Amino acid sequence: MSISKYAKELGRRGGKARAKKLSKGRKAHIAKLGAEARVESLRIAKRIIENFMYWEAVCVLAPLPKVRSVKNVNHKLPGIYV
Repeated sequence: MSISKYAKELGRRGGKARAKKLSKGRKAHIAKLGAEARVESLRIAKRIIENFMYWEAVCVLAPLPKVRSVKNVNHKLPGIYV
């Protein structure tokens, strides 16, 4: 048996021992935190996709000016000023 398999088995034993020590209320609380984290992660992933779709639409409708040289630009360069 490899070292990783031993480590995995010991981890399982530790997890089972910890589960026996926890009360039902504490287990429910931990499960609730996990569910909330999963929901939040999915919400954030959806928001990131929406932001990229929005940015793509903005770029299609109003493409950024092509800058060949800073000397030839009469306005501020996009995205580098606060």
